[in-house]
Amino acid sequence: MPAYVKRLTVRFNEVDAAGIVFYPRFFDYFHMTFEDFFGDATGTPYPVWINEKRIGWPAVHVETDFLSPLRYGTTVELHLTFPRVKRTSFVCRYEARDPETGRTLCTSEITVVTTDLDELKPLPIPDAVRDTLERFAA
Repeated sequence: MPAYVKRLTVRFNEVDAAGIVFYPRFFDYFHMTFEDFFGDATGTPYPVWINEKRIGWPAVHVETDFLSPLRYGTTVELHLTFPRVKRTSFVCRYEARDPETGRTLCTSEITVVTTDLDELKPLPIPDAVRDTLERFAA
């Protein structure tokens, strides 16, 4: 199955004193990819889900492996797939890759729960989202 892919260039404010990406920044990259996926793949921009439909996807579990450093000024490719889709939750699998070498720099699986943002209670995944997730299943 295909992955949703986003490319970013590492900025100066994203690196630590060693000149490599400060590890929490990877989670920023993952969430930027997640937000863009919604607009591009579902046809409904992420802010519409959050602000108008009042549906969100908070993270409830994270597993991450950092495999190789990512340096200032380089490009990173973020690949997003969905290996598990349940009734209210799904797993987002991210692979951060060096597009020059294809080497995997970081992998992460983040479980999110479809949530009513006003009641803070789980909701079934909307059909339009479920259909889209299944197109990008791992």
